[in-house]
Amino acid sequence: MWQAILPWLAPMTGLMVLSGFFSGSEAALFSLRPRDRRALARTGSGGRAAVGLLEDPERLLSAVLFWNLGINMTYFAITSIVGARLESREPTAALLFTAASLMAIIFFGEMLPKSIAVLSPMRFSRIAGPLVVLAVRIVTPLLPAVQLANTIARRLIWPGFRAERELEVSDIERAIELGTGDAALAARERAALRQLMQLTEIRVDQWMLPRRHLQLHRMPLQIDALANGLPAGGYLLIIEPDSEEIISSIGIRTLRPSQLDDLGEAIEPVLYVPWSATVAYTFDALHSADRHVAAVINEYGETIGVVTIDMILEGILRLHGVGSPESGNEGGRAIEEGADVNFEVIRPGVWRVSGMMSVRRLADHLHATPPESRYVTIAGLMQEENERLPRLGDSCRWDRFELEVVETSGRGQLRVEIRETPGEGEAAG
Repeated sequence: MWQAILPWLAPMTGLMVLSGFFSGSEAALFSLRPRDRRALARTGSGGRAAVGLLEDPERLLSAVLFWNLGINMTYFAITSIVGARLESREPTAALLFTAASLMAIIFFGEMLPKSIAVLSPMRFSRIAGPLVVLAVRIVTPLLPAVQLANTIARRLIWPGFRAERELEVSDIERAIELGTGDAALAARERAALRQLMQLTEIRVDQWMLPRRHLQLHRMPLQIDALANGLPAGGYLLIIEPDSEEIISSIGIRTLRPSQLDDLGEAIEPVLYVPWSATVAYTFDALHSADRHVAAVINEYGETIGVVTIDMILEGILRLHGVGSPESGNEGGRAIEEGADVNFEVIRPGVWRVSGMMSVRRLADHLHATPPESRYVTIAGLMQEENERLPRLGDSCRWDRFELEVVETSGRGQLRVEIRETPGEGEAAG
């Protein structure tokens, strides 16, 4: 029996190692996050090779699968040869050898290397990167044929395949209603959903932290950079040595105490977005680039403010409204009663709202005609009327109402008081 097996053990072991190498490389490379890729690119030629492979993920995946398929087919061909030789002499030994070979390739060629690779993807990618580059280059001439065969098979087997229709907002709201028996929780979730959908309409210059609220620093950072406490928004903003333009940020809130001694290691470039971009676009750009701060620039290329990913998430989850624990308004009674969390009744004819509230929703509350404004939010309306970013005490008129900024926060959020003045003036919008 062993005379039939021993000559083939070395090539089978080699094929198993190669299969494990490609399986682990695939798992490691495709589990790298954008931040990991940037760090990997700074570790040397191996890291740069790994990052370069991910620039064309379809080509990389096709090459890895091609090699894995060829290796596994060769492995099972050898297994079949040995099994056939054993079957004529010892059928039981042939069955055991085939089963053991199958379990070995599954464990040592797939499960174990992928588990190791996922636990330490950067180290595995740095080591495997140059070898995978070589393997991809070898099979590159064959990849067009493989992709053509894949396309033909897809057309023949699934000719009517269509992508699923995207979920509508009503579908999500219905799922929220059916997913919980807690009416207060469902109301909060619906409110968060409304805020989320508004991000597709609200411009980023209505959501940003204005430049006048920012603490700006130059490199190298001085020892008193944090002397005044946590900066607005939780991020230390770095400007160019010879100008006032913001180029990078440091997320102070996310740093461990030991990292405060060397802030330079935590510097992250900012993302630039135009003032006319929507908050939804900005959030998607920040998430895709794995950045935390976006600098908002005007039509002249000047930085007029910043928006952080924390501010956007807070706007969705905390809603900046009454009914949150921070607002002090009876622990969320407005939400439980089904009212708008951004809308507070002070007394008959007087209301307070969040500056981030939609003007259309406010008009619905007040049974008024929405103003003809290019802005979506109350803060944007006041910005348009006063021709500047809203400040404490600023006021304007709309229809039969007078709007006044009565509260501002360190993050640029506003509370606006609305007073009804029947019979005075014409519509401001």
